[in-house]
Amino acid sequence: QISVGNVFRSLASHPWQIITRWNWKAALLGALLRASFYVTVYKASRENWRAAMAAAMVEFSFRFLTSGASGALVQSFRRATPAWLATLIVTISLPTISHTIEFFTHYAQEYYFSAVVPASSNNSRQIAFAVSVLFSVFSAMFNLFIMRHGVLLVGAGQETKSLWSDIKRFPLLIAEFVSFLPIEIINHVKNKNFLFAGGIFLAFGLTVGTILGVFRGKWSWAWTTALGAWAVFFVFTLFVAFVLQIVDRRVK
Repeated sequence: QISVGNVFRSLASHPWQIITRWNWKAALLGALLRASFYVTVYKASRENWRAAMAAAMVEFSFRFLTSGASGALVQSFRRATPAWLATLIVTISLPTISHTIEFFTHYAQEYYFSAVVPASSNNSRQIAFAVSVLFSVFSAMFNLFIMRHGVLLVGAGQETKSLWSDIKRFPLLIAEFVSFLPIEIINHVKNKNFLFAGGIFLAFGLTVGTILGVFRGKWSWAWTTALGAWAVFFVFTLFVAFVLQIVDRRVK
């Protein structure tokens, strides 16, 4: 383990380690995922294939570079303590940096190179950007989470595994990651800490609604997505509670 302060001191003393420890696993998976994400959003918004593929190519190009650097930074913080502070730093700083680049990259593509590279015509760029920010917040937390479990590491000696070995561990890690908050709520309810349970539930929906509303620039997006997030979160929490009950019965 290492303190958050020591991680910052190490990065300040040796800034080139971000390049030398460039995480090709995070770069490849991140770029492919984001490119496919842009194609999906553009086609859902009824954009033509040329505009969708152009946005995907732009996204893949810069994400391949930034995701590798972000992966190196996340790997630096995977053992940092306190864990909550490391998570907060990664969750805020990395999406802020990457989406600043993303905004200006896609903006330049549409407003300065539209004669060469097709631009969107149905506000798809703004929609994709807002959803992308939300995805990045959860993605940053997930990357830190799995790296703490020894997945997607590069240049970490014996801890480093093949990409295929990492991918095979994804299903269980994803299940553990997405069930963390529901399990926290369930435990608080069992202990009659209803205030904490309600706080977690409210914070989740407000976070989703705030991010999408602010970055889309529409109040309607804020409250509708918050309501949608609460509905999905509530149903999923009930599902997790049901699964836990079945597991407890089998154990007994």
